Amino acid sequence: MAKLFKSIPELIELLEMRGAHTNDATATILMREGYYAVVNGYGKAFLDKRATDAAGDDRYLPGTTFDQMYQLFLFDRDLRALTFRAVMSVECTLRSILSHTFCEHHNRVDSYLQRGCYAQEHEYLYGRQAYDGDLSWLINTLEHHARGYVADARDADAQESERVTWYRERYHSVPLWVLFSDLTFGNLRYFYALMKRAEQRVVCERLCEVCGTTRAGQALSPKGMLADLETLGALRNSCAHEERIYNTRYGSKQLTYPQVLDLLAAYLADEEEQKLRAAIDKLMRMRMEQDPGITRVLKAAGFKGN
Repeated sequence: MAKLFKSIPELIELLEMRGAHTNDATATILMREGYYAVVNGYGKAFLDKRATDAAGDDRYLPGTTFDQMYQLFLFDRDLRALTFRAVMSVECTLRSILSHTFCEHHNRVDSYLQRGCYAQEHEYLYGRQAYDGDLSWLINTLEHHARGYVADARDADAQESERVTWYRERYHSVPLWVLFSDLTFGNLRYFYALMKRAEQRVVCERLCEVCGTTRAGQALSPKGMLADLETLGALRNSCAHEERIYNTRYGSKQLTYPQVLDLLAAYLADEEEQKLRAAIDKLMRMRMEQDPGITRVLKAAGFKGN
């Protein structure tokens, strides 16, 4: 059955009927942020499961307020901002190490367009069946950016960076380390997956050197790094698209946010990690001090402090 439109007063009445107390600011917040973003995104943390099952419709725990949902919404928004900034730092490190390592082994300006400069089929981390299609796609993507394209003027996101344009017009070619500025995190992940195994090991060694990245005291492996990139890529997309992250699970191991934070921190410089953890701890404590209900929700999601 299709959901019918409800006015702001009707939405407030629905919240009250389900057991969530509202106040004079609720209407303004709903108009500014949207019912779906706040209530559908964060209200489930305050549901009374037994009462919901009995009613066949959402029912909130006694004492629940709309403001609690909104405060959790704001916590997650701030958490996304802090997390996204850290992931962007990791992305910058990846661009540098991947391009440096590849160009060190393949020094022609267009080496990244040559199939022979990449892994052989049996080396590909995503398997033999995906090899031909993925390698062709990657080279086509790189060539697309290297040769230039006419983007739709209505689509600002499709415009290439000034650096790429300048290098093409000035030198009639674009070095890989410049071209990387136009690639997505997903592009970088596939580029890494398609690098020769010996070069992947060099990438892992360099990451360990600059970030201290290890797994249980052991050096980072090519497969281990690829799994990390998949998890961090999913986290990055959640941040970029304003999706809920505080209680979302990531990767094949279904890691909680605090667990993903440990993974993310392993790819940051020590100073960056310390600043990130301190900022998250401050943010978490501020919200927890505001309301015991939020404390319960964050602890259930794995946030313990420090």
